[in-house]
Amino acid sequence: MNTMDSETKHVQRSQHPASAAYSVLVALAFATSGCGLVDQLAPEPAPVPHPVVGTTMSSVNIYLETMDGLGSADPVRQADVFYEVEREFTRAPTTTSTLRYAVALVTPTHPATSPSEGKRLLETLLATPERMTQEERTLAAVLLHETDVRLKLEAENRRLLETLDDRSRSQANSDKRVQAQVEENARLRRALAEAQQKLDAIKEIERSIIERSPTPPGNRDSAPLPSETQSPTAGR
Repeated sequence: MNTMDSETKHVQRSQHPASAAYSVLVALAFATSGCGLVDQLAPEPAPVPHPVVGTTMSSVNIYLETMDGLGSADPVRQADVFYEVEREFTRAPTTTSTLRYAVALVTPTHPATSPSEGKRLLETLLATPERMTQEERTLAAVLLHETDVRLKLEAENRRLLETLDDRSRSQANSDKRVQAQVEENARLRRALAEAQQKLDAIKEIERSIIERSPTPPGNRDSAPLPSETQSPTAGR
């Protein structure tokens, strides 16, 4: 009996480490499967809202507002906006004030627009692009391109107008020459008519003289002269 008890205790002691290890493995497996099950049963986390990133247009809003003010139908607002922009540029020609002034100059539809001067300022700013933000560089490049196109179109319009004026003047000169020729022809016709009238009058006078003459026209040359009919003795 004692021997059986001692053997049983020996077997139990010999199986205890394996049993403990097995128990740990089972526990780990259960824990792992349990965690997976918990993950499956747990509700999905709410999506984290993305932070609102400010639009890049905010850095060029001041220039867009300038263009909007100068494009207004109110002349007073146009004058006020341009005066403010020009004053800031004159007082402190920073990159921002210079670009804003260039934007004002190339904006059409207001009395103070000067695309050629605005183009010069834009080219100066783009010569040192590191002084501007990416948005400002893009805005300056777009405005410079549009201003170039505008200046070329204006130059082409002036050329066409000059050509049209030249042709109009040429046509006018041609019309004047034609009119002068017509007037000269009319003057010559009047002079010819007057000369014909004078000639007709002279012929009429001659006809009247001939009709009043007692000597028939056919015998005028054969009639003796008075000296030929006088006797020589009569003179004595």
